[in-house]
Amino acid sequence: MHKHTVRRHALSAAALSLLVAAGSALAQPISLVNNTINMFRDTRGATDVGINAGDRIQFGADIVGGSDGAFLRAIYPASGAQLFQSGLGTCAPLTVAPNFCSSSTAFNANRLAPWTLRFTRGAELLETAGPSLLGAEQAVPFPVSVSISGAGLTPTISWQIPGSFAPDGLRVNIYDKNNIRENNVADVIHSIAIAPGASSYTLPALMNGNNLPLDTGGNYTIGLQLIETRGHVTFTNNNAQILRRSNSFFAFTPLTGNVPDDIALPTVADGVYNFDVADVGPSSITFIDPFVAVGYDYATGAGDPNFASVVLPAIGDGEFTLEFTDVGGAQSVAVTQGQQYFFGQGGTGAFRVSGIETDAMLDPTDATAFITGLTFVKAGAFTGTMTPITQFVAEVPEPQTYALLALGLVGLLGRGLARRRAAH
Repeated sequence: MHKHTVRRHALSAAALSLLVAAGSALAQPISLVNNTINMFRDTRGATDVGINAGDRIQFGADIVGGSDGAFLRAIYPASGAQLFQSGLGTCAPLTVAPNFCSSSTAFNANRLAPWTLRFTRGAELLETAGPSLLGAEQAVPFPVSVSISGAGLTPTISWQIPGSFAPDGLRVNIYDKNNIRENNVADVIHSIAIAPGASSYTLPALMNGNNLPLDTGGNYTIGLQLIETRGHVTFTNNNAQILRRSNSFFAFTPLTGNVPDDIALPTVADGVYNFDVADVGPSSITFIDPFVAVGYDYATGAGDPNFASVVLPAIGDGEFTLEFTDVGGAQSVAVTQGQQYFFGQGGTGAFRVSGIETDAMLDPTDATAFITGLTFVKAGAFTGTMTPITQFVAEVPEPQTYALLALGLVGLLGRGLARRRAAH
């Protein structure tokens, strides 16, 4: 249990009157659940769930009786009367953890300790010492080759952990992007700590936060956290145990029908789908609102091998235009669904697919919209991007859900890719 000191202060009469107007529930004194005060380095990948990405310090605690209506700030006493204060964060409860309260600030290696956490709600103020960040000087790496397999509402998520890091804990979160909380972050409907050496997890029939299944066509993001605990204790899904972690996010929609296994999932930032697939090559196919997607731009990342060929799915009339530049110069060719088109010698680093009819109603935010098969000119990694080309369509009907992938690639590589307290 963390040892900490607490100070309570009475605020102004004006603030108190606002509290009374807000309702008697908010007048209850702030009290923290034992052994939940937390502060840790949180290295976050690109995300579409409303969380600030980048190298962050996350801090918070669970509030007795629920965190609704509370606010949180971290204070660093740098020197004398000078204080560093993080932005005031809104404490928004999670479905999996109604007492949950957290905020974050940018990581600074010169501000590891001591910290003070300040919780406020109406006229109540509670301050407590934040746990030290000493030992969190190195960032935790992200998992790679994250993929999803299986049609239906209980898919299996797989990943690879970089060999240079041995986690003490591994957490899987499921974010529901159709349910946005007061702080504009997607709700967490499922959170579980699994064995730190695990390389896959099959989603249950019922989410542990709401005891409901996923929705067919729902808009979700998987959060994977690689965790080092304080003192390397066994992680039990309690943020107070965390010293440092990586936090990565992969968009998905449950698949239906006949779908390939091993669909590599992207992180999504500003509408662009970003991939990190460890093993690609020439001898295996890597299948990677009112705007609708009418095409996609594909590009390799720095140091990636060029695309050697592409296979496009059965969408609309199955006829597309492929634009690229290879050894033969600028090209524009017609291709059909299922046809494996080979680029010229040396391949290409970028291409565009267009010609998807608007009445195909491809939602550019749907993680199951456009499965694309790729080969590469040589072995290596794929860290490139896939960007939807959108067109406004007035008075569109509800988009049809396809058992295809817009945010990912499907890998037929034959490779073995390899409760309650939740957080971002």
